[in-house]
Order: sequence, then structure tokens, then C-alpha cells
Amino acid sequence: MASPLTTPVAQARGLTRRFGDRTVLNGLDLEIGRGEFVALLGRSGSGKSTLLKVLAGLDDAAEGTAEVHGTVSVAFQQPRLLPWRRVWRNVVLGLRREGRSRSRERPVAERALEEVRLAGHADDWPLTLSGGEAQRLSLARALVREPDLLLLDEPFGALDALTRIAMHRLVEDLWRRHAPAVLLVTHDVDEALLLADRVLVLGEGRIIAEHFLDRPRPRTPADHAGVRTRVLADLGVTEGAPA
Repeated sequence: MASPLTTPVAQARGLTRRFGDRTVLNGLDLEIGRGEFVALLGRSGSGKSTLLKVLAGLDDAAEGTAEVHGTVSVAFQQPRLLPWRRVWRNVVLGLRREGRSRSRERPVAERALEEVRLAGHADDWPLTLSGGEAQRLSLARALVREPDLLLLDEPFGALDALTRIAMHRLVEDLWRRHAPAVLLVTHDVDEALLLADRVLVLGEGRIIAEHFLDRPRPRTPADHAGVRTRVLADLGVTEGAPA
């Protein structure tokens, strides 16, 4: 459930998604509060990305109900950029369907690029960007719509360790500035504990555990050593074994 101090921006009730004979989501219930940062953990194949796609409106075959009260943006592990469009034109892809004036697109894009530390790259081609730069561009494209709910599907999984640390700090900064609710799908327990207000564990198609985190940011892994042990146990991992 969402924190009692917030109102829900997203809700799911009895959510079930089957692929043939395989049930991936099985009567799942979920609430995400406005401005809340939630991390979702689970083993491979547990349904994390399926849940995200349902909330994003990219999968309409689920049973039950899933509602988002406001706008939604998604950033995936692969940035999914259009290589034939300049960087700034990739940023504003989502704005035209909202009726934004084309004359205002370039200034809006440049402000978004400055926020993600890509000022000066507006006229570059996406294929000239590094992996970290491409992921920052993906974030700019997601946030330029000022979403009420930002869905992040393992956006740091393909990045090297140092770039991941920089991206964690950037995402935290952007979350503070724009105040969307965030649902971060990740395999990385430490990443979840560093970034989230609440960590959920998905198993057997449902939320099987929930952990609230109250330490101030920025955090270190040592801040939540006890919670880390419990989360690993929820995932069926013994402390010291790979998560």
C-alpha cells in the first residue's frame, strides 16, 4: 500500500496477467502515492516489467483494474532513441500529441537537456552519444512531459559502475525537482535501498514484502544493512550470496 501520508497516483486491484498457461501476475494489489519513490524487486521472470507495462498502458490484456491518475512517462533499459532525429528532437517526441506548439519545442528541449547535463548536445545525432549520455537523453524525454508517474524499467542495468553512481545521483536530483511518483524496476538491492522511499518484493505474481525506508538522502549501503538482509531473504537469497 502507499504511504498513509500521500494520495495514490497509481492503483492496481486484483491484477492478473497470463501468457498462455503461465500466470505472471496473480491478483496483485498495489498503490503508489503522489511524489513517492518506489522500487520493485523480484527474481527474473517474476513479472516486474509486465506490471510496469500494464501501468504504462502498453499491455491491455491484464484482468483486474489498473489506474493512473495523471500522465505517465517511461524510461527503459535501452534508451529507444530515434537515430534519424537530432538529440533535441528525440526529447520532444512526446509533446506533440499533447498539443504543444512546435515553435516552443526547441527551448523546452534545451532546458530539459541542460537538466540532464547534456547542454551543447542538442544538434548531435543519438549514435554519437555514450551509453550514459543516451540514458540521460531518455530521462530528459520522459521528464519533459512533467509526468505524474515516472516508470523506470532497469534504466541503469547496461551502464558501468561509475556511470551508474552518477545516474543514481541525477535521478534523485530530478525526482526532487519535478516531484513525480517513481516506480523503479531493478534487480539491484543496493540500488533500491539507496533511492527508494519504499521497497516492494514481487513473488508468485503478488507483492510478498514491503519495506519503508526513512533514512535521509544521500544514503550509503550501510544505512540499511538490516533491511538489506530482510530484502535478500524475501528474494530467497542468503546474505553473502549474489542477489
